[in-house]
Amino acid sequence: MRGLAASIAGEAAVMEARKSFLEALGGGTESVREEAVELAVLLECAYPALGREIAARPRDVITIARGTKLARDARAYRRIALPLVGDLREGGDASAVRRGLRIFANREKLRIAARELLPHAGSDVDVTARELSDLADVCSDIALTESLAWAEQRFGAPMTGAGARAGFVVIGMGKLGGRELNAGSDIDLLLFYETDDGQVVKDGAPTEQSLHEHFTRVAQRFVATLEEVTEDGAVWRVDLRLRPEGTKGPLVNSLEGAERYYETWGRTWERGALLRARAIAGDLAFGARMLDALSPFVWRRAVDPRIANEMAALLVRSRVEAAGDADRDLKIGVGGIREVEFFAQSLQLVWGGREPAVRSTNTLDALRRLRARGYVTDREGREMADAYLTLRRLEHRVQFATGLQTHALPVDDALVERIARSLGFASKDELLADLAATRANVAERFASIQHHEDHTEQPAEAADLGRLFAALDLRDEAALIAWCAARFGAGAPLADIARHLFALARRPDAPLGAATRDKHPSLAPVLLEALSDAADPEQATRLMGAFFARLVTPSIYARAMADDPRATRRLAGLFGASAFLGVALVGHPGLIDRLLFGRGAPTAESARAAVDEEIAALAPDVADDPEAFTGALRRAKGRVTMEVGLADLAGELGTRDCTLALSALADATLDHACRFAMRARGKDVARGLSIVAMGKLGGREIGYGSDLDLFFVYEGGAGDGDADDAAEQYVRIAQRVLRLVGMPHDDGPGYELDTRLRPSGNQGLLVVSLDAFARYHGDASARADDWERQALLKARPCAGDMDLGARVLAVAHDVAYTRGAAPPERVHHLRLRMQRELTRERLERGDRQPPRRFDLKVGRGGLVDVEFAVQWLQMKHGIDPRVRTADTEAGLAALEACGYLEASLGASLREGYRFLRRLEQRLRVLHGTSAQLLEEGAPGLALLARRMGMRDGPRGSGADALVARYVAVTDDVRAAYLATLALASESDDPIA
Repeated sequence: MRGLAASIAGEAAVMEARKSFLEALGGGTESVREEAVELAVLLECAYPALGREIAARPRDVITIARGTKLARDARAYRRIALPLVGDLREGGDASAVRRGLRIFANREKLRIAARELLPHAGSDVDVTARELSDLADVCSDIALTESLAWAEQRFGAPMTGAGARAGFVVIGMGKLGGRELNAGSDIDLLLFYETDDGQVVKDGAPTEQSLHEHFTRVAQRFVATLEEVTEDGAVWRVDLRLRPEGTKGPLVNSLEGAERYYETWGRTWERGALLRARAIAGDLAFGARMLDALSPFVWRRAVDPRIANEMAALLVRSRVEAAGDADRDLKIGVGGIREVEFFAQSLQLVWGGREPAVRSTNTLDALRRLRARGYVTDREGREMADAYLTLRRLEHRVQFATGLQTHALPVDDALVERIARSLGFASKDELLADLAATRANVAERFASIQHHEDHTEQPAEAADLGRLFAALDLRDEAALIAWCAARFGAGAPLADIARHLFALARRPDAPLGAATRDKHPSLAPVLLEALSDAADPEQATRLMGAFFARLVTPSIYARAMADDPRATRRLAGLFGASAFLGVALVGHPGLIDRLLFGRGAPTAESARAAVDEEIAALAPDVADDPEAFTGALRRAKGRVTMEVGLADLAGELGTRDCTLALSALADATLDHACRFAMRARGKDVARGLSIVAMGKLGGREIGYGSDLDLFFVYEGGAGDGDADDAAEQYVRIAQRVLRLVGMPHDDGPGYELDTRLRPSGNQGLLVVSLDAFARYHGDASARADDWERQALLKARPCAGDMDLGARVLAVAHDVAYTRGAAPPERVHHLRLRMQRELTRERLERGDRQPPRRFDLKVGRGGLVDVEFAVQWLQMKHGIDPRVRTADTEAGLAALEACGYLEASLGASLREGYRFLRRLEQRLRVLHGTSAQLLEEGAPGLALLARRMGMRDGPRGSGADALVARYVAVTDDVRAAYLATLALASESDDPIA
């Protein structure tokens, strides 16, 4: 940190800042860690305006120095804030609430400012903006809770005419609504209550106060709690000007009044404002109803491209009205932040009425969704996202450095120089050059979506296409490579791209074929733009060519793409973004319907329903045919996997949502296979055999390429014959289930199956009776090893006889949870053995060393570290039923809530687990392999980094940032794992 501070402000400034901080601390500085001193120096050197705050509250720096590595969410903020503000349920102590909120909010804002500076924090501005937004949410909710309790205690309870308590909600708008709040922003809020039909009741009797009057008093106190300046400062400035009728309107509005206003008087800018509305405090269920009621005003079915022109006019007006130099304004200046926001919002307003999937309050998420649905190309989305982040980073630095609510670059060249160096630029001139290029690109992109009547092709564009078509028709490879260099850039694999373009023109009815060009002249320009703008243009053109090569009549799809340019962009974007999904689509072109016509993000319920639908659709005469049945299972698997992958790429599903849907798909597949196999043997399909999931499937955590870890348990009944006959029957049924689920089929690949986690591992029986399972794990024999007991923590009946499965689970829980944990030394011995024997990591770095390679699963600080730490604690405290879960994240939350895991360790393990699981999923969906290795310098690492939110910048490439983030996360995970097991050293194997 000292070196970074010196590079920003110089050595003399570092010495001065150090001296002033130590003086502010006064006595007792010998106990202050050097890390806290260096952080204070860095903050003051980078952000001169913070010097006064640090001098006034130097101990805040010592407090935040311990918490700069991990992001905090609303749950973490609430846990930290509540001890400072006291009991809110009965009105509390107003002065304690206000003072506690100010101390909490200002300390956390300082911590967030530090996180943006520190390279090890891995926090780009979108992450810290989300942290600021969550902080504002929690502060608002605490202030509102206190205000509602105060008003009820003093005036009575607000009741509706139906006798229920009237709801009140705070709606976050603008950047707060989008969870992208900036460092110096006030918070834009709307305040609504449920109805005017009701009364305030005190001591069992109605009062004369109306609900509007009651909630107006609540609003006034709420706002004062947040923004009044005391000796401890303010919490947040509040802006209510976006409310109906603006400053002339009431502070609070009922739902009915708001609906009436927007239906009668609502304007385009208010549609754009409500697009970002989000319920942040109060009655969130009422907030959801409120926003749903206003949805028809925001989202219109009619498509009107002129909305972009109206938004542009609003921006021009704001520039005219702005005081000061609009050219220096990062927000409303030409090519500024507002143009990026309006670019996304305009396209959302145009298409969001018909396409709900593009609706989002967050700018970056909106750009992802627009790209995934084909409304912008990958390059357009990428460039606008990068520009937004560039501008927002600079905006934050300006606000932190000046301490002002400003969006204008300072006129002080020395301060701009300091800001530039804090961002990683060599000088202010380098920063200003980068800023000028960014703004020019944004302005060009924003102008491109504004509606113009003249759509005639320009001569230069026609000539460019003419050169391409001549090269294709004459099979002139040199000319085509030259054309590709101009379109795709000299750094692209031009010979490969040229070969793929030849493939797309080989047949007359192919997308670039002569017949298609004559019938559909608009297709080629859109297709070529989409391919060149794809995340990986070579992969996009290769897979596009392979896709059309598989089609008997490509003209059908070529016509569809010509009629719908959005479909062309979606297809090219998918091929360029995901080898996994692209190869699946090439192998099974019928899946294209999921790409072009899929609606809504899949869920666990819809995944199960998809399997049910495919099985139900089988004709009666083939319902019992294993080939037809397997085909139905594969079609369902391909369909759901494609839907999940598309929603994943679009940002519509988080990692956990993806794993839940994919796990439900596997469960349903296994259940149908079990029923089919049981029915073929004349068995009652709901009785006698249980399929028990283990590993990731047991925890509902499987990814795109995960194996299914299983074992089978049966319970013989009448008609099964003797024990040997029953065992033989159920073994054959289990074998058939495995074939149905795993064997190759023309309709798609099956699942890889792993039955090694059955009792006794590879040496054990594939199918065991319930009695044998209980005997094996019984106290008398005690044959189960520690690793087998640990594995049973993940046991979950997933298919077949669920009543039998519940009894299997009872035995498993007794074995896993009631016998205590293995000695931590033995657990660590097993963990180190896995790390040595199963991983291919290279962790050393040096000039003569090969690139570093990391194993996400079994490598140092990998997923297994988190799982072992959680599972060891679950076994140690398993007598408490609250910690019994097969879900790793749920286990973490339970252990923390029950007091068995320190909050700081839980945060490190949780953050690490989420990061590694997201990275694992991204590796699979982008590259189409089951490898869990991350290697420096590997092809595709830059694209992977982008999908993980790491971008190129003045400090280095996104790929370097991803590797650095991986190292920091796994360091934290390994440290938390060791601390959880109370082990002193990671390298010592106590049993070796």
